[in-house]
This record gives sequence, C-alpha cells and structure tokens, in this order.
Amino acid sequence: MASSPPAKRQRRDTEITHSDIWHRDGSVVLQAGNKQFRVHWGLLSRHSAFFRDLEGLPQPPDQPSVEGCPVIELSDTAEDVECVLETLYDPLLLTQTALPLPTIASHIRFCRKFDLTNILHSVVQRIVHENPRTLKAYAGLMKGRSYSPTRISHSPGLSIDTVIVARENNLLSVLPCAYLRVILSCSRAQIFNGVRRKDGTLAILPPSDQRLCSLGHADILRDQWNDGNPLGWALFFRNHATNGTILSLGSKPLIWNKLCEPCMNAATRKMSAGRQKMWDSLPPWAELKDDL
Repeated sequence: MASSPPAKRQRRDTEITHSDIWHRDGSVVLQAGNKQFRVHWGLLSRHSAFFRDLEGLPQPPDQPSVEGCPVIELSDTAEDVECVLETLYDPLLLTQTALPLPTIASHIRFCRKFDLTNILHSVVQRIVHENPRTLKAYAGLMKGRSYSPTRISHSPGLSIDTVIVARENNLLSVLPCAYLRVILSCSRAQIFNGVRRKDGTLAILPPSDQRLCSLGHADILRDQWNDGNPLGWALFFRNHATNGTILSLGSKPLIWNKLCEPCMNAATRKMSAGRQKMWDSLPPWAELKDDL
C-alpha cells in the first residue's frame, strides 16, 4: 500500500473530515462522501462476510491510506454508515423498545448491501411486527379503537414513510398492512399531498402508491357494506352507501321509524342542526348572482 496518496487525492483529502467514530487503534478507514470512519477490520469481518472477504484480498499498489490504514470508499451516505457503525460498537442500541424509522431504514440499506444478516433480521422484524400478515396479529396491536406503534417511534408521516421504506427494500409482506395504515391514518389530501415531518421535510408517496391508496380507500369504504363483510348486516345503510346516496341534506331516512321515540327525537334534532350546518358550508350564496 502506498503510504501517501497521489497528489490529486491529497488535494481532495483536505476537504475530508473525521467522524466521531475514529478509533486510534483502528485498522481500516471507511469513507462515505467526505466523511471518514476509522474502525477495526475484526469487528467488520465478524458481522459481515463481505468485509471478511474484502480484508483477505491483496491491496492494489495505489491503494489510498490514512495513518497506515487502507481507505475503503463506500457509495453509501455518511448517515447510514455512521448509524450502523454506532450499533456495531454499541449493540445495546438495538435493545431499545422503539427505534426511529430513519434509523431502521439506515440499518436495512447498509446491512442488506454488506450482508450483516443478524442485524438486518433484527431491524426488519420491527417493521414486520407493526405491519403483520394476519388479522389476529393486527388486532393484537390495537388498544380499543386506536393504534400506536411500540417498536417504531411514532412520528408525523410514519405510515407513508413505512410504505416508502418497504418499497425501497422489497419488504413485500408488510405492504398490505402498511397501505392499510396509510388509508386509516391519512386524509385523501394527505395521501396526495404528503405529511410534514418534524424536521420540515415532506413524507409523500410516489404517484403509483398514491393511486393504490386512493383506490384502496374507495374499495374498502364500499366493500365493508357487502354481505358477509363487517357492516353487511346493516342493509339500509349498505344500500345507500354502495349507491353513493347523500343522506345528510335529505328528509328523514326510513330507519327513523324503527327507532324508539326518545332516540328518534334526539336524532331528529341532530339531523336538523347538521343539515343546516352542511347547507351553510356550501358555496357562499350571497356572492352568487343570476346574470339576467
């Protein structure tokens, strides 16, 4: 290995910075972008067959080095590399009850690429747990009528980001439930326009997934009323729902006749007030003039 890199690389190296992961007794330097990490071959080789094989290869004569350590340039982001290296040096980080989805995503990308199988399975299982295949497992995650993730930290746009991470990493088994979570947690506007994350960036689905979620929302809204489905027993409501009938501004539905008198009176008052509220929310009548 050359003890000093070519002149061109020396000028480039003046812009490179060391990360906080810089072990003085490290034996290899990983470089992602303009950030370098000095770590140990032994640690990398223990967890990754890729690095184990790479360590055994003869180094080319023009191999760049830093303080006698070979420099391995990676195409990954510095954030992904740093995230996984922190875990390798402190495995207890993965024992936290809940992890942020960006942290999980960084581990999935890096561990898939470099064959860190054990860590990969551990982080993927968190997404699988929150987006199960079976109704029993799905119902087990509910608390009453609400759901809050336990193994992934809750954050604005989480359901959308989960779909994006699953898509990018071919986690196909979690997609049906992940799509359902988008449909249940996002309004139609949010499905198409996205949800603002805490850092100000936008979690937004690709157009193909926007279409899937929009169509899925309409399908579920309709199919829940079909015979044999959860609301199939409510024949009156099913007929109106599946036909797209708007009841809120019309006369009293026939089902009123099946209510007891106190319930009918209360429902009539609420229906009357609700009709007026919806009517008032329609176009501003005072501003609409006939052109006569």
